[in-house]
Amino acid sequence: MSAGDFLQVEDLVVEYDADHGSVVRAVDHVSFDMRRGEILGLVGESGCGKSTLGFSLLGLIKGGSIKHGSVTFVGNDLVQLTQRQMQSLRGNEIAMIFQASQNVLNPTQKVWDHFVDTLKAHDAWDQSSKDRIHEILGKLEIPPSRLNDYPFQFSGGMRQRVVIALSLILEPSLLIADEPTTALDVLVQARILQLLQQLKMEMDLTMILISHDLGVVAENSSRVAIMYAGQLVEVAAAKSIFQDPKHPYTQALIRAIPDVKDIDKTKQESIAGSPPDLKNPPTSCRFADRCPRVREICRQQPIDLIQLDTDTDRLVRCLIYDRDHGTKFKK
Repeated sequence: MSAGDFLQVEDLVVEYDADHGSVVRAVDHVSFDMRRGEILGLVGESGCGKSTLGFSLLGLIKGGSIKHGSVTFVGNDLVQLTQRQMQSLRGNEIAMIFQASQNVLNPTQKVWDHFVDTLKAHDAWDQSSKDRIHEILGKLEIPPSRLNDYPFQFSGGMRQRVVIALSLILEPSLLIADEPTTALDVLVQARILQLLQQLKMEMDLTMILISHDLGVVAENSSRVAIMYAGQLVEVAAAKSIFQDPKHPYTQALIRAIPDVKDIDKTKQESIAGSPPDLKNPPTSCRFADRCPRVREICRQQPIDLIQLDTDTDRLVRCLIYDRDHGTKFKK
């Protein structure tokens, strides 16, 4: 298996049915791959399609469907699997921490019952199950004595740890974490992310970390994919994204991050305008109306995701770097 053969997403298109027969293309011809053991950060504004992309890997798109493309996971195209095959794969091979996932815990069930139900649903309950539950809770710093408590007896951070433990109890190889620290205070967020990093190492996990916060993603990912209006606009090593962003949208995201070390002198910049309507997106550059470096040609043709250098994995969707047009703007 080559480095990128763990997960390969090729030309993926996901659409939702909208009002009056219209269609929302939430994921528009997205392609990327993942190496075993890496953490890929997926970042973008709300509504850009990043959560839908995560759902599509598990076949959990409510009200929509995959219209084109493939999702190849360790050699198998998940798009071609039956519903029964996907049900077997969920949890066992690929697991997801859902956004606001604390709300998925049943308030009338003890924490112990959540684990029992999860294991039995996958025919994975056996004599070692109790030890496995205690082990994963220990990794997440939850005393086994809390198994007989109800979710409402836990703090928000502790409930989130329970949800993470439930997602990992079947020992999947790929974990999709969709905004795993939403609604938690800053110190709890930091500890949750630290624990995820530890679990990644101890359990040999490959992870997709979905967030709107570029700072969080850059600090906790090996590679970062920037998503805008249903498309990937830049993919690069986390250090490169943070230190030398190429796409104008990525640059704007970086400028929008406040400098907490020098907060009095920092002028936090917002991104003017709004993303395009995905019911009727432009066929040319989708960031053109908000881009300070837009040219007329940017509004005239589709923009491809191009590789900047043959010896790197850096990809960018911008005519500034398109060799076919001969000009490379200076910063």
